[in-house]
Amino acid sequence: MRTGLVAVIVLASLLACASASAQPSLSGVITDGIDGAARQASCRALTGGTTGVPETPSPGLPDRGNGLAAGAPSNAPRSLPGRLVLRTTRTTFNRRYWFALDQGRVWYRSNTDVTGIAQPWTELPTPPCFEGQVTGISADDDELIAIDSDRRVYTMDGALGDPAQFNWTSRWGPPFWTGAGRTLPPAIAWSWSVVSPNEDGNWTDPAGNTHGIGAGKVSHIWALSDQGQRLTFMDPWLPDDESYEMCGPRRGRFRSVAMSASGSTVFVVGRHGDMYTRIYDFDLSGDDSLFFTYSYEDQRGQANPAIQLPAAAWVHQPKIPGRITSAISIEKVGPNVVHRTLRVEGLDRRGRTGYWEKDIVPLSAGAWRFHVSGLPLQGRPLANRRRDTSALGFGPVDGGHYVLHQDGFTASLQPFDGTCTPTVLSVALSSGRRFKLLLHTTDQIRQTPRGRGFDEDPRGVSGTIEAPPAVLNSSDPAVKAWVARWLIGRFTTADLQATTSRLVFPAQGWTFTARR
Repeated sequence: MRTGLVAVIVLASLLACASASAQPSLSGVITDGIDGAARQASCRALTGGTTGVPETPSPGLPDRGNGLAAGAPSNAPRSLPGRLVLRTTRTTFNRRYWFALDQGRVWYRSNTDVTGIAQPWTELPTPPCFEGQVTGISADDDELIAIDSDRRVYTMDGALGDPAQFNWTSRWGPPFWTGAGRTLPPAIAWSWSVVSPNEDGNWTDPAGNTHGIGAGKVSHIWALSDQGQRLTFMDPWLPDDESYEMCGPRRGRFRSVAMSASGSTVFVVGRHGDMYTRIYDFDLSGDDSLFFTYSYEDQRGQANPAIQLPAAAWVHQPKIPGRITSAISIEKVGPNVVHRTLRVEGLDRRGRTGYWEKDIVPLSAGAWRFHVSGLPLQGRPLANRRRDTSALGFGPVDGGHYVLHQDGFTASLQPFDGTCTPTVLSVALSSGRRFKLLLHTTDQIRQTPRGRGFDEDPRGVSGTIEAPPAVLNSSDPAVKAWVARWLIGRFTTADLQATTSRLVFPAQGWTFTARR
């Protein structure tokens, strides 16, 4: 979620004092032998740091990596790799640093592939309250996420700057990333994704228009769960819950076995080697109506375009012509959220380990290139069939069946869950004529937690009805009368309040009830 001008000022005011001094004042709070309750209390008190404060351009200090010279002595474990090629929850990187997890501790060194600086690993300083207890890491842009043994989330800011700028916080949640913190829910996979004005500049929407990324950036933890069908995003400006989701490939029925995210782009793979990518975040999806303007009308060529909806669709990436594992990785590269580097661990025909790599844009199988790394395999071998096997092992359809009985017509929505959009809105007139419309939906801003999906607590959903030309231009008198009564053109706003048992459209006066 983004900051508007007022939010920037408020957030900066809240954190300004803490940012400069919080880390030194917290060091030494935890001592050996302290009980678990006191340790947890100290972690919750880790509320300073610069995380969430709008970025300013760095002063351009010389890049010295972790400060060690090549060949300098180090107490780093010998098991740490000589090179990182995959962003996982044990090895991760940005354009300046490599980070690796070993025995509860995080180690770092310069990203030699980019900087050319060769140096040994050294331990990344972490607050004493979770020192030696890290179980997962993920870096993107200038932020690093660490998860401790209780799955509590900590954020390190300044990860693209000099090590002297590194600082940690346990803050998470409203208002403006100042909340009391959060715990990562169980997941098959999780990954940290960030876009920023400094690194990315702009988004590119489905109409090809660019839109400036706000000063507050867009940061999400993406989590894959529910047998690979559910993709949840957790934004530190939003409530500590699991209510924000993105519909998975093939209208949510595709089962993913692994997921990676970077720069508002999600990459998934299924057990037969089928791969999908999607550009998506809270702002681009249409959820952030407080700070952005959206439109389903064609925005191409507009002088002052709104963000084009619907959001970008899933892209079915070409199959890899070789052996692969479930270890996949995506990293952002270049401006405007266009290019991303995809990597998939595998073997070549000679059995050498390495990774397949290509840019996200070209969609030919020939775009994949194999690079030998010699590193041990991290993932599980996948039965990578040459043909499209994305429909094999489909999961169940999510969503209910809702029906409306109105004077002169009936209508139905099936399956409807508010996340997989659009949904076909089938209309049957009393005259016997039938036609189909589309109901597009996006989520809305919430600042208090709620459960996933629908329950009996009404959930606000932003809706837009799309009518095809055949309906709008119908010569049938009954259809023409219905269109004149209920629609205002190709796109008609139709916001709703959704529960398990009913969908209420206040502006239209419609109430759909769930069919059992």
